[in-house]
Amino acid sequence: MSAAGSLAPTRERAFLAAVALAARVGFVAAASAATGVAWRDLALRYDGHCYILIASTIPRLYVGAPPLFPALRDPAFLTGWFPLYPALIRAASGLTGGLRAAALVVSWVSSAAATVLFHRLAGRFSSRPGLMTLVFIFFPPMWLVAGSLGFVEPVFVCAAIAAVLAALEDRPWACAAAAAVAVLAQKWGLIVPAIVLLIVLDRGGLAEARRFRPVLLSLVPLAALQAYLGAVFHDPFVNLRVARENFGGTLLGFPFASLLRGLTHPLVPSDIFGRVCLIANAVVYSAVAVVAWRRGVRAQRPLLIWLTATLSFVFCLGGGDYEAYNFPRFLLLAAPAAILLLEPFAPRKPSLAALAAPLAILPFIFGIIEVARTEAILRRSGLVSVLAAESAVLR
Repeated sequence: MSAAGSLAPTRERAFLAAVALAARVGFVAAASAATGVAWRDLALRYDGHCYILIASTIPRLYVGAPPLFPALRDPAFLTGWFPLYPALIRAASGLTGGLRAAALVVSWVSSAAATVLFHRLAGRFSSRPGLMTLVFIFFPPMWLVAGSLGFVEPVFVCAAIAAVLAALEDRPWACAAAAAVAVLAQKWGLIVPAIVLLIVLDRGGLAEARRFRPVLLSLVPLAALQAYLGAVFHDPFVNLRVARENFGGTLLGFPFASLLRGLTHPLVPSDIFGRVCLIANAVVYSAVAVVAWRRGVRAQRPLLIWLTATLSFVFCLGGGDYEAYNFPRFLLLAAPAAILLLEPFAPRKPSLAALAAPLAILPFIFGIIEVARTEAILRRSGLVSVLAAESAVLR
């Protein structure tokens, strides 16, 4: 190991958090240069513009958004996105001078926090936590994109890692708090309390699961949100209706079709990149799960439960969209477990400082292609003008 690779844990975490921040800021700069989109306006791409519109409605959550996006003709449209990330954007906007910059900063800081928590988690499963954390900063490639732009996944994955770590450290109330954050961040955040309860159940049976009953309190904020929606829109499940009606969701309201539909959707040239991404992610994550279960290492059971539960959920219910970014980003919840399960196949004596640049190359190439591809689709569809109007209003 180099000096950077042999740092004390606290200094190593600070070093890796700095690498994560620098990578995300650098990616935004590169994406802006490649597409000609101002760096702040990159926050309006993907789901970012919906989260920023929601942030603009606070304190009257979901009510009174500027009617810029065509779908906003439905007053309840924005309820399809959960409120925690917009609340963080609104809170940070006073420091950043605007909502767009705040959305990016929240993603960057959440990615750095997830990096620190992952390093702690890796210390429980790997003799080389620094190396595994460096891999986590850049892989899978969609993690770099999500951690750089206006995605909720950095907040969601950070909360999930914190919940699993608290479960492993036998801290039920901390686990409950982290799970509550995950539940309010993502529409399918309920999987996080399910994962931690499965982990503690596997570790100590029903007696251990009963000790972690506080985790069930993570559902209280969700119940409060649904009650609020009922009071404002006269339908406590309006967010599920919006997901079904606007995104072709399943019975449970998740916004994307099954994996089978994603694989069998009629292929057009603009879908090729997305189809390749879908197949690659499905194959790689499934292969990791199969190999890990065949190895049968008892100490890795929490990671196996985490990975398997996420794959089962996404494959069957929520994440089979053929678009390039949707399926890979849904699987980001499984990425920390998958990376740690691959630790036995990592090189033996790496240098963290020397590996950072080579590891970044593929994710940066993927990310620039993905952002440029999405920008081309927006221009062909005419939505760029809508986003430009949003940019003028949502400073």
